[in-house]
Amino acid sequence: MHVLNHFRMLTFGLSLILSTTVSGQIVNIEKKRIADDSTGWFGSANINFSGSRSTKSYLSFYAGTLLEYKSKSNKDLWLFITDLSVISAEQEKFSNSGFGHLRYNHKFGKSVRWEIFTQLQYNALTKIKKRAIIGSGPRFKLTQFEKARFYLGIAYMFEYEEDTDPKFIHRDQRVSSYFTFSLFPEDLVSLTSTTYGQPLLADFKDFRLSNETTLSLEITNKLIFNSTFKYAFDSRPPDGVPRNIYSFSNGLELTFGK
Repeated sequence: MHVLNHFRMLTFGLSLILSTTVSGQIVNIEKKRIADDSTGWFGSANINFSGSRSTKSYLSFYAGTLLEYKSKSNKDLWLFITDLSVISAEQEKFSNSGFGHLRYNHKFGKSVRWEIFTQLQYNALTKIKKRAIIGSGPRFKLTQFEKARFYLGIAYMFEYEEDTDPKFIHRDQRVSSYFTFSLFPEDLVSLTSTTYGQPLLADFKDFRLSNETTLSLEITNKLIFNSTFKYAFDSRPPDGVPRNIYSFSNGLELTFGK
């Protein structure tokens, strides 16, 4: 307990974004998008490294990057994301996860985009040795308000997954749907929430749900403080993995571009 408290003190104020493991299989891509209609390149990076030693040695590392490009016509968007998280004590890893995500969408009119995406992922905590997905589907903009944005997306998704314990390979077809909204009550404050649902096409009783809600405060035009709550539910998780997982985190985000 003493080591855990020491670890929290070291990382608070820099980043507690290590809760990336909470999402398990569903990764929230919505919070990574540009929040306005700016065009060109946009990027951000998060990194945190900390260690301590008392009764045990502790080590944690987190790194995340985002690169996004929106064409001048505002019709084409490319999004590339990477994420890596490791927590270990006395050479025992409590968390080891990472993913890479690539997404393209094309705009049709004011309210409809078509998306294509692929992702590679692993997560030792939820016993995912390897997961690869590819999918495509429409994205709908439900409102046109500047300070309140609501979106709905639904896609077909094929996934290949290798579990570690017990060893098992899945080849599944799922629906990947999401509802997301962003509120901007003040110039420097925003609230974003995204809920995903991913039922198996062959059996809707096999499904995943997740929600991620983030309150953001812009300290400067390049530095943002984020407070995030994450919740994930899997109706049929691997053996030994709980159905419900949740976390709360605080962290700093550094942006570039724009």
